[in-house]
Amino acid sequence: MVKINDILVDEELEKTFVIEDANAAFVNELKRVAASQVPVMAIEDIFFINNTSALYDEILAQRLGLMPLTTGKEYNLKENCKCKGKGCALCRAKLTLTIKGPRKVYAMDLEAKDPKVKPVYPDMLIVELLEGQEIELEAHAYLGSGEEHAKWSACLAYYQGYPNITIDQKNVNIKVAMEHCPRDVFEEKDKKLKVKNLINCNLCKSCEDRTAGAVKVNGEEGKYIFTIESWGQLSPQDILKQSVSIINSKLKDAKLK
Repeated sequence: MVKINDILVDEELEKTFVIEDANAAFVNELKRVAASQVPVMAIEDIFFINNTSALYDEILAQRLGLMPLTTGKEYNLKENCKCKGKGCALCRAKLTLTIKGPRKVYAMDLEAKDPKVKPVYPDMLIVELLEGQEIELEAHAYLGSGEEHAKWSACLAYYQGYPNITIDQKNVNIKVAMEHCPRDVFEEKDKKLKVKNLINCNLCKSCEDRTAGAVKVNGEEGKYIFTIESWGQLSPQDILKQSVSIINSKLKDAKLK
């Protein structure tokens, strides 16, 4: 059974942890699902009533579409909604913007009908309006996945093998190994080369190449370091839980077939 153990980085929008008793196929699928299949909210349709800013409608629409929005659990995917994708309160969140210059327009100026769906970063700049310029629009946000468009990607996810380092103390050049490690993995102790920061190692094998194999670096079998960097729509914990749920659902479908 796959195990998730040590938490190496524990921040609000970033989690790095160790996965054990897994293979590369499972970890790669987890990475792919987390980045491209966990649904999040993003603006899809924008109706411009007035726009006399320096930016064309299309440019403003692109900026708003790429703006991360907090994602509530109450919404359905359009294709799974009773309205069959036409747009209703169960699958669509509305945001409006009515503002006049001169002033800078920020994400916080968008008025969300549902407070659970709002810009993640309120200080994100949208446009600067000059005297006499104004914007009035209505935006509709829907759930979607990164497979359809990058604006619906929940996170950046990546992994590497858990480092396994062996050192031939008789033949290793301590100075060369330390100088050519870009991640400060080694230290000299009692005239020997010791591993100081194992987790810092990203398996680049620079030390191995420079010491003619006196240092050996490999990924430990069945053990990986996995990182989720959320864009802010969901917490890394929620992304991980939903990713595992999606994978389990796929496995159940595969068994039925």
